[in-house]
Amino acid sequence: MKTLKLKLASALLAVLVVFTACSDDDGSQNPSSPELPPEASMSANLGNFPSNGESSGNGSAANLEQNEHSNFAFAATNVVFWQTILNVQLAIPVAAFHEAFNHSFEYLPEQAKWRSEYTVQVNNQSITATLYAEYNNADQIEWEMYLTAPGQFEDYLWFRGESQTDGSGGTWYLSKGPAQSGEVLSITWDRQGENVVNAIYTLVDEQSERNGSYIEYGVTTESGYTHFYDISIVSETEADYDVLIYYNEDTQEGTVRSEAHFETSTFMCWDSDFQNTTCEQ
Repeated sequence: MKTLKLKLASALLAVLVVFTACSDDDGSQNPSSPELPPEASMSANLGNFPSNGESSGNGSAANLEQNEHSNFAFAATNVVFWQTILNVQLAIPVAAFHEAFNHSFEYLPEQAKWRSEYTVQVNNQSITATLYAEYNNADQIEWEMYLTAPGQFEDYLWFRGESQTDGSGGTWYLSKGPAQSGEVLSITWDRQGENVVNAIYTLVDEQSERNGSYIEYGVTTESGYTHFYDISIVSETEADYDVLIYYNEDTQEGTVRSEAHFETSTFMCWDSDFQNTTCEQ
């Protein structure tokens, strides 16, 4: 009888060991492939806000400031300032990140990381991209993107970041580029829909006289408008100021508030022809 009990106990122990081993394998050897943050989380697109002079047909921002388009011109000047920065700083990293959606990840068990490697064409230049993903915990993934262009730069960490595993939000940190050291921009994003995000772009370049300035952009439920731009300009050489803009992408009507610029806390509006108009109450 003792022998039978001993055999049963040994058998149960063996089953338990096998079960535990299988559980460990499932957790460490075959983890879940990471989900990429939405494409819109890293984008140079600040919506279809018309640049001053192009849609209004009235020349430069300086000229517009002096005429009946001054409200739109001031708003446009601030949006275009940020759009220019994003176009320059994000061209290569955005192309590399968006291409990742066309490729799969492989798991690197020794590093406990995931890797996706591929080539992307940017301005007729072939760049090799290596994107790493690592689970920081059950709720967060850390990302690192290394780029290589033969004869120019090799395994350059162009951006890094972290995101929630459910893709609901996160932050990107963009480097200046291979010719310079340090980071230039951070993007804190919050998912609003399938591929719709609200994002805050912040200058984090310690060598910039406007370090710390930011623009927050996203969709809005403000009556009569589709998008908003919340801008804060910090300057070492000029007075700091804030700007809040609401814009209707369909009608091109908008409103802007900047107490520092207009010397009033009320909103200033423009119509579908970009002309100054009285704001509706």
